Amino acid sequence: MEWKHTITVDRRFVLALFLAALALGGGFALAYLDLKNRLDVLRDDYANISYQLNELLGLVEQLHHAQVLSLTAVQIYSRTRNSVVLITAGEKSGSGFVYYAGANGKGYIVTNYHVVDSGSDVTVTFFIDGKPIPVSAVIKGGDIYSDLAVLEIEQLPSEAKPLLVGKSELLMVGEPVYAIGNPFGLEGSMTAGIVSQVGRVLRLGDLGVPEPWGRYAIVDVIQFDAAVNPGNSGGPLLNGLGEVVGVTFAIETTEEIKAFIGIGYAIPSIIMKRVVDAIIEKGSYEHPWMGIEYNPRYIGGLLIVNVIEGGPAYKANLKTGDIIVEVDGRAVNRADDLTIYLERYKSPGNIIHLKVIRDSSLFEVDLVLAERPK
Repeated sequence: MEWKHTITVDRRFVLALFLAALALGGGFALAYLDLKNRLDVLRDDYANISYQLNELLGLVEQLHHAQVLSLTAVQIYSRTRNSVVLITAGEKSGSGFVYYAGANGKGYIVTNYHVVDSGSDVTVTFFIDGKPIPVSAVIKGGDIYSDLAVLEIEQLPSEAKPLLVGKSELLMVGEPVYAIGNPFGLEGSMTAGIVSQVGRVLRLGDLGVPEPWGRYAIVDVIQFDAAVNPGNSGGPLLNGLGEVVGVTFAIETTEEIKAFIGIGYAIPSIIMKRVVDAIIEKGSYEHPWMGIEYNPRYIGGLLIVNVIEGGPAYKANLKTGDIIVEVDGRAVNRADDLTIYLERYKSPGNIIHLKVIRDSSLFEVDLVLAERPK
């Protein structure tokens, strides 16, 4: 008898194998793309950090040869002038500076939110050896509460390098500072002065910002007396090492005089860096929020005058009339102590530990911070 061998193919099995192979291939492709994107980001970060280290080494060498604790104004201007830009957005103009540069030439510029909030097309002009180089830019993101915005440029001029960022929290009253910008369109102007005070709090409503944003404040502000005028907004405030310790954003004026009268303000670098890094990473910044209103003039703690229903303070059972006297082991002698601490170091979702006085009795409570309502 003759036997015939036959092979039976289960089509469903073959289809299942095909689909599994397809899924695995797609998974590998997605994994490859994700790794490639991560590698590109790491390459950009490495290039930026390498540049910063080289700049620091150069700075240390200059200080060693000069045997001083600070650079001269001439040295500071020479090191930074190519990285300070003129920004135009519609009828508005201001200043900015290079904050970050990737290995592919793409870079980010820091400026003020109020310089570019019109939504008009934005042009960034570099001045390299006195020659203007206009470059188109897109708004990466902005934050009205800190008056900061980030612009993205596809190709930075090779001479325009990121400025070093210093520690604004180490500034002392009387310390020399330098402002570079474009007052009244006069590009690349430099002025010198001293730190007049630190830790100022400016209400956004007093600066002309409408509600609901106007009820909040820019905190930890640096007051200085280097001459700045319209057009300086968004430019860097530099310390004696040429490091960015602030971003110029406002001046005091009177009804009779709308130009500089000796008092300028800058957003401190410790807050600028938090906001700008978040905008570069995800396009926005989230401010911490307790859900309270307080008396800004009260001395001896933070006096709560209203607890917003449903907010973090409401959930923590804080009440009108409570006085917060300590946060995370830090004394709160006035409202600004707490607001500055939150803006410097805390984010939505963080837990803070409070000591509170209510009807002459002291108690402690934990509060989970939320995101400030838009």
